[in-house]
Amino acid sequence: MITSEDTAMLSALKKDNTLEAYQYFFMKYYKPLCLKASIMLGSMDEAREEVQKIFIEVWKTRQYQQIEHAPGGFFYQLVDARCRQLQETVVATAQQYKAPCPPCETGPALVPTSITTPLIMAIER
Repeated sequence: MITSEDTAMLSALKKDNTLEAYQYFFMKYYKPLCLKASIMLGSMDEAREEVQKIFIEVWKTRQYQQIEHAPGGFFYQLVDARCRQLQETVVATAQQYKAPCPPCETGPALVPTSITTPLIMAIER
């Protein structure tokens, strides 16, 4: 849901490229975006890092000029796409380095059993 304050800040951001307007969006959406990313990535530290990278990239490339409606939705889509990309990379890397398990050639595994009394007595001597 876009608020009138969001609309005013977005207008100021697009018109004047003011850092204060961009900071407004960072302060408003940073925590919820980190929560979303941490759920997807399983790490709050990694989530914070990725959300910060996204905000920096959007500022440097002026992608905020592409925001048509809800800034929150815009940032949520970016975070979702980045997290999915990272998840796919992790899966692909894990599959790449996963060594195939060779078939067992030694037969069934031996299950350890308790040492029998005569053996214990022999060891103690």
